Amino acid sequence: MYGAFGKRLKKTDSIDELFKNERATVSLGYIGLYEVCTSFFGKSWEDNNQAHDFAEEIVKKMHDKCAQWAKESGYHYSLYSTPAESLTDTFCRDDLEKFGAIPDITEKEYYTNSFHYDVRKHPTPFEKLSFEEVFPKYASGGFIHYCEYPNLRQNPKALEAVWDWAYDHVGYLGTNTSIDQCFECGFKGEFKATARGFVCPQCGNHDPQTCDVVKRTCGYLGNPQQRPMIHGRHVEIASRKKNMNAEMIQHAAKYERAKQSDSQRMVERGPQS
Repeated sequence: MYGAFGKRLKKTDSIDELFKNERATVSLGYIGLYEVCTSFFGKSWEDNNQAHDFAEEIVKKMHDKCAQWAKESGYHYSLYSTPAESLTDTFCRDDLEKFGAIPDITEKEYYTNSFHYDVRKHPTPFEKLSFEEVFPKYASGGFIHYCEYPNLRQNPKALEAVWDWAYDHVGYLGTNTSIDQCFECGFKGEFKATARGFVCPQCGNHDPQTCDVVKRTCGYLGNPQQRPMIHGRHVEIASRKKNMNAEMIQHAAKYERAKQSDSQRMVERGPQS
């Protein structure tokens, strides 16, 4: 055996041979599904079943196209529900130049990642994930769900209730909660977003040497004070609303279900196709 591919090439061989027979993946990524549906159905389309079916059909078409390319070429193509960083700004900026400021589309200065729910709105975690859960089955190249939370230190049961529900419904879930810190005044919580970055709401500190700001960017956790983001991504992060309110946190018990072992879950759910 020679490495991961189990094959050693001669100096004159093309590496192309290593990638045939679906040994490697070419990914087709996408962003802006929310904006496409907004252009057809208006800004509040999330509760419109026809609009949701339309969104799913778009994603399925892209998945089917990948399967077609794979069959025709011998290479593996996969649909990737892209957590784009710079494209969220670049594509929107290009369309703004071509088509002008369109409310809820180009006017907001960023495009929404993959199949995600509009970050400016306030669905509960269960509503958000229920809306999104139909799309990942088409994304063999990867995907991520996430929900935004306030500080849950006083009631971690509220977060646990979401995790319990998500265990049976989604494949990959990120948890975003406020863990920013100011080393000047000792504040711990969520920094305030400004046009250029983030500042401590208690003392106004924004020096990257004396504060720590953590935000989810493209599926990973980054520090925008030390590594500033492109404008569109910063606007998107600043626009994010919490998916859990005080009432849900206070009454988390009603969202929590009895704990089960994995074997119990499988017996209850039965074999999955």
